[in-house]
Amino acid sequence: VLLREVQALTLHRGQYTTSRRTAAVPQLQCTGGSAGCSRAPEVVQCYNKGWDGYDVQWQCKADLENIHRFGQIEVSCEGYDYPDDPYILRGSCSLLFRLELTEEGERKVKNSDSFGSGFYQSRKDSSDSGAGAIVIIVILVLAFGVYKFFLSNQQPQQMFGDGFARPSWQNHQAPPPPGFKPSFT
Repeated sequence: VLLREVQALTLHRGQYTTSRRTAAVPQLQCTGGSAGCSRAPEVVQCYNKGWDGYDVQWQCKADLENIHRFGQIEVSCEGYDYPDDPYILRGSCSLLFRLELTEEGERKVKNSDSFGSGFYQSRKDSSDSGAGAIVIIVILVLAFGVYKFFLSNQQPQQMFGDGFARPSWQNHQAPPPPGFKPSFT
């Protein structure tokens, strides 16, 4: 079939192209985009909108939600006898496409981020992780401060030749703390 004369293509997810010279490939191949590939359409129809002297210009349509649209598209067909053959093998065409969010989709994503939508999770603002790290650092500094405050008042006990440790106040010949009974030493 002469590629320029192909008026329309209907491509299905999960079905493979016919092949003669190369391996068969999926008819529909999503390559990413701001909307991801989990909502890729089941069926896409591509229409020949004219010839630019080098290749057919295609317009592809599918039953998509209002929040999705096709981004970059590329229709590829197997040349019958060689790669750039103007004649193609019938049924050998496939579509590589990106699925993008529309303006409405962008608004919905921004509103759903606070609820932790799993589908659009990768678009969440990265500043959230920085704020979490700052909170952890502040908590660690406070914990260290409390630890140092309570332990800095305690002085190490010294061991004497008789094997007994005496409280630090006995080492400096200062009076015992209030309420201390010398009979307990």
